[in-house]
Amino acid sequence: MGTLQTLPVCVFDGGWNLPLWAAIEQGFFEVRGLAIELTLTPSSRAMMQGFAEGRYPLILVSADNVVAYQQNLAEVPVPGEPDAVIVLGGDAGFLSLVAAPGIRTLDDLQGRVLAVDAPDTGFALVLYELLARAGLPKDSLHIEPQGSTEQRYQALLAGRCAATLLRTPYELLAAQQGCRVLARSADALPHYQGTVGATRQAWAEQHPVELKAFLQAYRQGLAWCRRQPAAACALLQAHVPGLDPALARAAYGLLMDPTHGLTPDLAVDRQGMLTVAALRRRYLPAALGRQERMQYRASW
Repeated sequence: MGTLQTLPVCVFDGGWNLPLWAAIEQGFFEVRGLAIELTLTPSSRAMMQGFAEGRYPLILVSADNVVAYQQNLAEVPVPGEPDAVIVLGGDAGFLSLVAAPGIRTLDDLQGRVLAVDAPDTGFALVLYELLARAGLPKDSLHIEPQGSTEQRYQALLAGRCAATLLRTPYELLAAQQGCRVLARSADALPHYQGTVGATRQAWAEQHPVELKAFLQAYRQGLAWCRRQPAAACALLQAHVPGLDPALARAAYGLLMDPTHGLTPDLAVDRQGMLTVAALRRRYLPAALGRQERMQYRASW
């Protein structure tokens, strides 16, 4: 085998990375000439900063973050004309609103601290929608940015917030610690585009071979996970501290759910993208009138 091409990829830590972990461990990237340099980001701000600067050619991030980048309304201003392009549809979010022990209803969150990654991008808008449907408007909430899902999970256990959105398998871990799931995004938003894979148009045009190899290996990793449930559960345990065999099996079931799990063909949910755009218009007045200028490439 010849020299491998190093490909930096930035992700949030969590179970939705299962196909990526599998493809790395099984050598699916390596046989296609790629060596994945994986970075776990502490926040969307750090990720999008690296993306804008070209340090992370490929990112796995919420679709909302990519739309915000295209609208130049992300936390990090984009120099020049934004050229993000979505190349992979990952999942519908796996989002659960989880409250600390002792909090039993959504009404109990009035005036409490709710943790988000960033208040105006990403999955925070889903949080606002879930609470609004329960009669809790955004301006009645105390929203604090506290970083990635794993960091918010730790904040919840430490009492630094009353509730937060957690993604699989962190909602399962939190429930094991006495926390309560108050709502799930899938129940309120049947079509929502959660994680996507994104790159910049300029990079995609200059590196078509690497991009195609990445997507093919990722797809192969996802197919392997579906064929090898026991091995995939072991992989989850290896990457998520505190995940016991029973929780790993439960997480695997959610990740592989045919309706709300990881997208088998990597296709972008166009209705889900419309939901992303609608939430931005509803909760971010600055987004009104901004064109998403969103592009999608075939996921091979």
